[in-house]
Amino acid sequence: MSRILTAILLALGLGACAAVSSDRPLFTAIDARDAPVARPGLWVMPSAGCRFSPRASAASWPDCANGALVTAASLIGGKRDATGAFTEALSYQLASGDPAVMQILTPASRDAGDPGIIYVGIRPLAADAEGQITQARVWMALCGPPAIVAGPPAAKPAKLSPGLTPVKGKTYCVAKTQTALRAAIARSEAWAFQGKPDDFGLIARWVRDGEK
Repeated sequence: MSRILTAILLALGLGACAAVSSDRPLFTAIDARDAPVARPGLWVMPSAGCRFSPRASAASWPDCANGALVTAASLIGGKRDATGAFTEALSYQLASGDPAVMQILTPASRDAGDPGIIYVGIRPLAADAEGQITQARVWMALCGPPAIVAGPPAAKPAKLSPGLTPVKGKTYCVAKTQTALRAAIARSEAWAFQGKPDDFGLIARWVRDGEK
């Protein structure tokens, strides 16, 4: 699994086994109409308790800051090369709605047991003068309550949340329709933000232009 995808999953306190996936992208360019736009530049999605200075060079940030360069269609992060630039990228598309949904295509180099597509809920909290998102709630679409999906296999229910189906030989689940996916996103938001220290929902925020 690419380091940037791993960072997204770990930052949310989850593994790929928790994710709702799909056999094909559920959202197209049509769904992007009227969708919010993330301000391009350097973003962070710090894990709980992470200490770092946003003003410092991004190269000096600890892994828990989960820094990434966000463009109109890519999340670029992971390891840095000799020039300090990020080296890994995931393509994404934001779909409009309440909340918005980020459809992330995982790399072809992913582990065989990992999903090809994952979905993240995006609820804007702040925007710049041009209406671009500068801060947002982020959380992953889960197959079921986090206490269940994070537990041992024997603890997982045979029946997943409505509209989701298991994948033979895999540990993630699949949504066949936008309706099922959006329902999973809505349920997962409630699970993600309960005001507890181990909440898996996080706050992502824009730091500055560029990637350093």
